[in-house]
Amino acid sequence: MKKHWNRLIRLAVVGLAVIWCLPTITLAAPKQPTPPPAPVKITVLATAGLYGHIIDWDYTVPKTADFGLVKIASLVKKERQANSHTLLVDGGNMLTGTPLTSLFASEPSKLPNPMIAAYNYLGYDAVVLGEGEFAYGSDFLSQALATARFPVLSANVHRPGQRLPTVKPYTIKEFEVGKEKKKEKIRIGIIGLTTADTTTNPENYAGITFDDQTAALNATVKKLQNKVDAVIVVKNNGLEISGTAVAAPGKYGSSLSRIELTFEKTGKKWQLQHTETSTLYSVIAPADKSMADFAWPYHDATLQHQNKRP
Repeated sequence: MKKHWNRLIRLAVVGLAVIWCLPTITLAAPKQPTPPPAPVKITVLATAGLYGHIIDWDYTVPKTADFGLVKIASLVKKERQANSHTLLVDGGNMLTGTPLTSLFASEPSKLPNPMIAAYNYLGYDAVVLGEGEFAYGSDFLSQALATARFPVLSANVHRPGQRLPTVKPYTIKEFEVGKEKKKEKIRIGIIGLTTADTTTNPENYAGITFDDQTAALNATVKKLQNKVDAVIVVKNNGLEISGTAVAAPGKYGSSLSRIELTFEKTGKKWQLQHTETSTLYSVIAPADKSMADFAWPYHDATLQHQNKRP
C-alpha cells in the first residue's frame, strides 16, 4: 500500500512539472510582422557661382562683405550637426573671378589652387565644371583638379575620344540607414551638366567638346536607373530633382540652397516621397573662424600683391 502511494505521489509531481512547462509552448504569442523602417530625411546643400570668393571680403572696394565661402561654411556646419545624412554639392564657376584667383593662376606658388583647397577643406561631395573653370585653359584646369579630393562632374564635357582627366559624368553617394543589425543603404546619383558660351574667348575651350545637355543627361540617367534610389542633377545655375528645378544658390556665396529629401521604404526599395526647399542667407551667418584661418595665406598674399608690399 505504501509503495502504491509513493508511486502516485511521483506521478503527480511529474504531471505538475509537465503542466508547468506547457504554457511556454502552447501559449506562445503569435509572431508579429516586422514594422517598416521609419522615414529617412537627407539634406542636400548646394552652392554655385562662388567666382573665387573664399573670404568675406570685397577686393574691389576694399572692405568686409556679407558673402563668401567662410560664411557658407558656418551654415554648412550647422546643417551637418542637425543631420548627419547631409550632402554638399556645387554647381561650378569657382576657379576665376577675384584678384585672389587671378594671382594664383598667373604666378607660381607652393600652395595648391585656392578654390580646390577650400572645397577640399569644407568637404564637398561633388563639384560640377562651370565655364569659369576654363578661363585659364584646359591645362591649368587639369593641374588644379589634380589636387581635388571630391568628384568633379560633367556628363557633357570631354575631349574628342576621351574625358578630361579626373572628370566623371556622375557619382553615387551612399547613406547608411536603419538599426544596427539591419543596416541598409540609400543611394543618390549626382549628375553634373556644364553650360558654356564657347563663342567668347574660344581659345579657352581649345580641344574641348560640349555635348547636348539633354542627350547627355538621358544617357547618364539610363546608366543610373537600376543603381540608385534618386537622381540629383547639378547644373551651373542650380539643381533639378526628378526633372524639376528645385534650387538656385546665390552667387559669390551669398546664399546656400537647402533641399530636404524624405525617403520611405516601399517593399524592398527606398523611394523619394517628399522634397522641401529653403534658402539660407550668408548675411545672417558669422564667418567660420577655422575656415578663415585656413584661407588666410591666400587672402594675405592677395592683399600684399594688391598693395605692392614686400
